[in-house]
Amino acid sequence: MAETPLNCGSSDEEIGRWLSNLTAAQFTLGGVRWASVEALYIGLRTLDMEERMELSKLSGLPAKHRGRKLRKRGLTVTQFDDRSFELGSAEHHELVKEAIKAKLLAHPQQCAQFVATRPRTIVHETGFPESRFTQLPAVVFCRILTELREELHQLVT
Repeated sequence: MAETPLNCGSSDEEIGRWLSNLTAAQFTLGGVRWASVEALYIGLRTLDMEERMELSKLSGLPAKHRGRKLRKRGLTVTQFDDRSFELGSAEHHELVKEAIKAKLLAHPQQCAQFVATRPRTIVHETGFPESRFTQLPAVVFCRILTELREELHQLVT
């Protein structure tokens, strides 16, 4: 019998909930202390560094709601450090992967719990349909998490 998938969207498991990009879990990337992966994700929707620093402090639903407002501005190309890329592109997804990895490495206990979920399938089921505006589809998010879990497993074995 196959094990239950690890749901990183709306989970009964603490580690599943913690893996959500909305979770308050500080990490540093690009010289900035981010309150959550969602903070970085929405921060990329502005090129105004002062606004981005304000956004870096958000997590949870406040971050998500600010992201919706920023999306209406219509920014399609952003910058991070010396990189410029289109939102929703492979480069954008790679930066999100870097952020999730930084989050995991900044929280060794949760990182170990996550690695211990191998080889369970990772899903992102929230109980709601995926937004047609998403720039990080669930399938990509789950692929990123699966890749990171394998990379981190290789580091500790």
